[in-house]
Amino acid sequence: MDLWSTVPGVRPSSINQALFQGLTSKRSDFQTALMICRDDGTKRATSHYPVTACLVPICSLHGAAVTTVEGVGSIKTRIHPVQERLAKCHGTQCGFCSPGMVMSIYTLLRNHPEPTPEQIMEALGGNLCRCTGYRPIIESGKTFCRMAEDPNKRRLTFQGERTTWITPVTLDDLLELKVNFPKAPLIMGLSYIKFKDEFHPVFISPLGLPELHFVTTTDDEGERQIPLNGPFLERAPEANLKSEEIVLSISIPYSTQWHFVSGLRLAQRQENAFAIVNAGMSVKFEDNTNMIQDLQMFFGSIGPTVGSASQTCRQLVGRQWDDEMLSDACRWVLDEIHIPPAAEGGMVEYRRTLIISLLFKFYLKVWQGLNKMDPQKFPDIPEKFQSALEDFPIETPQGIQMFQCVDPYQSPQDPVGHPVMHQSAIKHTTGEAVFCDDMPSLDQELFLAVATSTRAHAKIISIDTSEALSLPGVADVITAEDVPGDNNHHGEILYAQNEVICVGQIICTVAADTYAHAKEASKKVKITYEDTEPRIITIEQALEHNSFLSAEKKIEQGNVEHAFKYVDQIIEGEVHVEGQEHFYMETQTILTIPKAEDKEMVLHLGTQFPTHVQEYVAAALNIPRSRITCHMKRAGGAFGGKVTKPALLGAISAVAANKTGRPIRFILERGIDMLITAGRHPLLGKYKIGFMNNGVIKAADVEYYVNGGCTPDESELVLEFIVLKSENAYYIPNFRCRGRVCKTNLPSNTAFRGFGFPQATVVVEAYINAIASQCNLLPEEVNEINMYKRTSKTAHKQTFNPEPLRRCWKECLEKSSFYVRKQAAEEFNQKNYWKKRGLAAVPMKYTIGVPIAYYNQAAALVHIYLDGSVLLTHGGCELGQGLHTKMIQVASRELNIPPSYIHLSETSTITVPNAVFTAGSMGTDINGKAVQIAKAFEESISLSATGYFKGYQTNMDWEKEEGDAYPYFVYGASCSEVEIDCLTGGHKVEGAFIQGMGFYTIEELKYSPEGVLHSRGPDDYKIPTVTEIPEEFYVTLVRSRNPIAIYSSKGLGEAGMFLGSSVLFAIYDAVTAARRERGLSKTFAMSSPATPELIRMTCVDQFTDMVMEVPAIIAPYKGFQVLGLDLITTTKLNFKNFSFLTQAWWHMPAIPVAREAEAGGSQVQN
Repeated sequence: MDLWSTVPGVRPSSINQALFQGLTSKRSDFQTALMICRDDGTKRATSHYPVTACLVPICSLHGAAVTTVEGVGSIKTRIHPVQERLAKCHGTQCGFCSPGMVMSIYTLLRNHPEPTPEQIMEALGGNLCRCTGYRPIIESGKTFCRMAEDPNKRRLTFQGERTTWITPVTLDDLLELKVNFPKAPLIMGLSYIKFKDEFHPVFISPLGLPELHFVTTTDDEGERQIPLNGPFLERAPEANLKSEEIVLSISIPYSTQWHFVSGLRLAQRQENAFAIVNAGMSVKFEDNTNMIQDLQMFFGSIGPTVGSASQTCRQLVGRQWDDEMLSDACRWVLDEIHIPPAAEGGMVEYRRTLIISLLFKFYLKVWQGLNKMDPQKFPDIPEKFQSALEDFPIETPQGIQMFQCVDPYQSPQDPVGHPVMHQSAIKHTTGEAVFCDDMPSLDQELFLAVATSTRAHAKIISIDTSEALSLPGVADVITAEDVPGDNNHHGEILYAQNEVICVGQIICTVAADTYAHAKEASKKVKITYEDTEPRIITIEQALEHNSFLSAEKKIEQGNVEHAFKYVDQIIEGEVHVEGQEHFYMETQTILTIPKAEDKEMVLHLGTQFPTHVQEYVAAALNIPRSRITCHMKRAGGAFGGKVTKPALLGAISAVAANKTGRPIRFILERGIDMLITAGRHPLLGKYKIGFMNNGVIKAADVEYYVNGGCTPDESELVLEFIVLKSENAYYIPNFRCRGRVCKTNLPSNTAFRGFGFPQATVVVEAYINAIASQCNLLPEEVNEINMYKRTSKTAHKQTFNPEPLRRCWKECLEKSSFYVRKQAAEEFNQKNYWKKRGLAAVPMKYTIGVPIAYYNQAAALVHIYLDGSVLLTHGGCELGQGLHTKMIQVASRELNIPPSYIHLSETSTITVPNAVFTAGSMGTDINGKAVQIAKAFEESISLSATGYFKGYQTNMDWEKEEGDAYPYFVYGASCSEVEIDCLTGGHKVEGAFIQGMGFYTIEELKYSPEGVLHSRGPDDYKIPTVTEIPEEFYVTLVRSRNPIAIYSSKGLGEAGMFLGSSVLFAIYDAVTAARRERGLSKTFAMSSPATPELIRMTCVDQFTDMVMEVPAIIAPYKGFQVLGLDLITTTKLNFKNFSFLTQAWWHMPAIPVAREAEAGGSQVQN
């Protein structure tokens, strides 16, 4: 059998491009997609290991057995227990990552049939999921784990009349048995028993211990040894490998009694992240002293090679290991280890701080080791500093979900209210759920690649496509000249013409027979520019140039200016909240098929708004919408990123299909997707708050500015949401909020889960915290003092009842034992200088729907066939949220038939025309109503019926600044506890909450001053992994009724996003505790996200001071900047637990210098 036939997904026509590319492009961006099986070279054993398909060169698989998810199990034959349990544990939503999760767990089981929870965590650590929050995936894996028991109880023991046979389960267990039965023989085979006529009362058989199954041999012929020292690590030519040499082995000698070695590392997240700084250090003392005999220090991730502090080490030889030595070492290392001002990755001051912070950690570790060797001569480090040396372990998370049970009198056939498995879950886990790129190749199909702008604002002088057109496989190059209709529809530009207005704007596309050919040709398009001023990148620059995309939006109640005159205190401040990348698992993917007749065009794509795609394609081709068909089967995640962007990309694809007359497959690579499509709006909030000394807020004047990018997109609607929701849960009698959308030379930001609310309410909670600090109150006390207490009107004069809000808040504080934990955290902080804990609780009043009535309508189509089966179609899109599953539940109840009788295939503009977008947590509400209404028609008319739901009648009059803008409210509260490491700043829970936690902590977009996005992939942009979720995560759905929504539905898909901010404010609380102990101001400017850098640099100490005393000449990394941050910091977050109403508890690390006092005690040296 030839190699290609063993590799599913690789067509012979793509052999050349597969040689050095990944095995398959399908769903392999960050997921394990294959299991590889090889023998160990001796033909005696085989090993199984998971691989990420896109990273495996095809030729490297020669001689290997390759298993894809299709080979594990199939709905056509038999599904594997891994696939079944992942589906039934609700571990799949959009399903795009599910095959990777299956392969990771399956491979683990092949190697370890009874894995431990820790092995499950490790196996899943390399996979990313944006939907589930990981908990249900872990739970499915844990169903295969053996129960954790005492190893002594796990021993396999056979007791005979005269002898006992014992099988140990661990190496430690074996060693213990050897101590207890020193004469007992070890049995590894049968020959001993059969041929030795000896009696032994005990036999020990360690057959199952893997440690005893490996043998290594050495052969010195043709080998030479190279010292693994500074010159080697710095890649000095005389110390490096010769070109004809390879590394055969590494010999690591045991350290001697007075020799200490340590490796230290800090990264943006615990796993699958390059180190920000790492260090390896070794010190050897003269026997029985702390006199340095030899010292070595190496630092990585500070430049192109490892940095050796050899000069510092030589100067310190002969010195005593004490605080004076440490002080000199820190200063000398900063002088010797040079980080270039334009170093890749930036963060120069932070990395310099980390260098000496890690050195200090090593200092403490060594001092602790000296103390263990001779407690009399070397006193232990103060107890207050010891927590600095405790690493945060990766724990298997635990969690509880509490929700309302189904009425016991409800018909067993009625599925409404039951936690039903996702309709496509089994297909997700077997890999048989069809996404756009899974659709088979079409005859004469072409691939599309884009040529984008490299300038933020410039005139296009010329476009030379001649070289691109001459390359093999290239069919055509498409530009603005080829658009038969509207190239600028509602302000959204398909192909740049005459000028470019952002980096990443599409100038032309190349159509070719393979994607590799198209991509190569796109690089050969020569574009000449002439830069244009102004180039506006940040909100501040937009304000300076008065550059806006829309008019101001404002709401106001009371008399703000008058109220400011009669308050005890007034505070003013600014808060910056950075943007966020959607990072859906399936990038934008479109298959466009031109029809032979009547200029018809068919598109298959993943979108939240097929009608919008239809509109843009029709406008671009200048044909009626009725000739454009959009099919939407499912999307591999969306989160708002597939509301408007697919329309623009669909139109671009359709223009190419129209020009070439051939099908076009248009799939964006991850980096291109991130560059072109942008994401959440960065926000600048300015506030002026008047309040009384008891914490009561009397007046608030708030301004919001969002970075909209270069075209309108959804920015004005996002701003309206921000302004209308700007009060959150608080009644402020005199309240004014204004907002503007800034026009900048960045790709246009768009809809994202929460639609502006997660950014805006950070500002609200920031001024709540500032008031608490001024009044010497807890923020939670200020929350409660100002929270709505009775049926009231919002600032835009919509009536609501806050009783569910207050119930959520009360239950959250009670279930999290907030005040008990707060006291415990304060006691912990008093005992620990370098680690601090913080707690925060936040309430939430979130509105569902859109303040424009026609966006709340929906339609459905129901066909009943003569055999009793039902075909259901509606206008909503399946994005992983289980919308189709819920619609089947609705139809099942309304038609009084089992769900198995109902089939729901896809969303299409043919079956349900003019459908609105699936967003804003409204999909179930409005489409469910439409399905319900369709059933009513069916009862009296025919076996085919259309149901139309007019929608909630919302309205907002911006001139009067009032209106019933939203159909209803949902409420929540969350509480998080965090522990931070003030020295390093590393980070250590469900669906939207996890996505929100990432937004507020580690997800960081980095642009240059020229408007170039540097964080364009998983190497540079970090979303939470399985190791970032809380160790304990509790979710409670508080029972309540919603009379206006179908079956009391509540739209919660987006609301949980903001609840992740409790983590952000818990970090603030911990940082405040650290600053307070250091005699620093309690109030300080901290923005979002609270990255390790931001936290570390805000926890000011002697190390940050030392870096500032010897400042590096800072130049932006290739022009690097983070949009909207006013200061920089760091911390290591270790999430302890979280509860969702909600509650969460976290942990982070920290460190001071211990000096022996004259009286024999110790003190902190600052």
